Amino acid sequence: MPGMVIPSTLTVMMNFCPIRIRFLIQASLFDALDTMIIMGLDKEYNDSLKFVEAVDWSVSKTPSKTFETCIRYLGGLMSAYDLRPNQMLLDKAVDLVNQVLLPAFDINTGVFASFLNVKTKRPVPHKTVILAEFALQLEFVRLSQLTGNPVYERIANSIIEKIQKTGTPIPGLYSIFWDSKTFLPKDTYITISGGGDSFYEYLLKTHILMEGKEELQLDMWRTAVESMYNYLRSVANDGSVFLSEDVDGFRALQTGELVCFMPGNLLLGARYLQNELVEGFAQELLDSCFKAWKNSPTGLAPEGWSWIDDSPAGNISSMRYSPFQRQQYNKIGYIPTSFEYLLRPETIESLFYFYRITGETKYQDMAWEIFQSIEKHCKTKNGYSSLRNVFRPIGPTTDDFQER
Repeated sequence: MPGMVIPSTLTVMMNFCPIRIRFLIQASLFDALDTMIIMGLDKEYNDSLKFVEAVDWSVSKTPSKTFETCIRYLGGLMSAYDLRPNQMLLDKAVDLVNQVLLPAFDINTGVFASFLNVKTKRPVPHKTVILAEFALQLEFVRLSQLTGNPVYERIANSIIEKIQKTGTPIPGLYSIFWDSKTFLPKDTYITISGGGDSFYEYLLKTHILMEGKEELQLDMWRTAVESMYNYLRSVANDGSVFLSEDVDGFRALQTGELVCFMPGNLLLGARYLQNELVEGFAQELLDSCFKAWKNSPTGLAPEGWSWIDDSPAGNISSMRYSPFQRQQYNKIGYIPTSFEYLLRPETIESLFYFYRITGETKYQDMAWEIFQSIEKHCKTKNGYSSLRNVFRPIGPTTDDFQER
């Protein structure tokens, strides 16, 4: 899906509109409708509504990515509608689903294709579907609630039911790569990071959104969290706790900022279920995520990192690292594996949950520290840029790239 980055010219071809528009990304506009309402940006919001109303879902020069179209466009429209009801927004949401999202649904496999040719209304052939891309149920359930049409909810939830019936070596945790034809995992690569994140996040939220009228997804979330604790939880030598990955039964000590949404999701579930063990799990993960920011010289977390876990479960990991890497670990508490910062918000997201649920202002202070670092190192004349190396606090390290 185009409109995902800002090139230096700040002129991009919109996805569902055959015009050129400056200083704006279409996906960002839809995604930020609710933010404009919350921030009281009424002029910007009303100007955006004019653009939204004029968008033609049948026109696109590139294939539509099903998952991103669902969470950015459909999610953006319904979030704005919930905050400030406007029939045009709901009509636009229904039109989007009927013209772009439902045509991507393959009745033979019972799942959505990753991409759709908007002009022909046919899925783009593909061999692999990513686990997180199955997670469309939150937006589809909400659309059924708003329209009274149960079809959307049934289609999206049926995919989760199919996944639950699929065998996996670790209870409740699934490989992120699936065969689009057989609807079976292609290998055993289990991660809570990119490719798996939204799948686990949406299980709990869908149950809560449906006001407890379903139990399957809550049970799947419980099982997944229990397995995260028993199979993926790794205690580093300094006591920090991270979520590792499983590659064909081998524990890989690697994680990153994309995983740091999980503390907030865990706390939400812990308070919902009144589970103190899960709440403690959420807290220790949040503390370790924040440390990745705090201990960086720029105050920005790298995209990915590893750590040393010399327990048997950690496979005596210090033996695999060079003296320089061990020195890094002793200094900052982790070993960077990817040095860039791609404007990831996941730790801030978890801090938001922690503050809203606990009311403790320390989480506001922690989020403010991160915000100040972003302002200092990522802000440019026309937006916010990714950083090539968070361990270089001095010098031109920004990319000509704004991650959506």
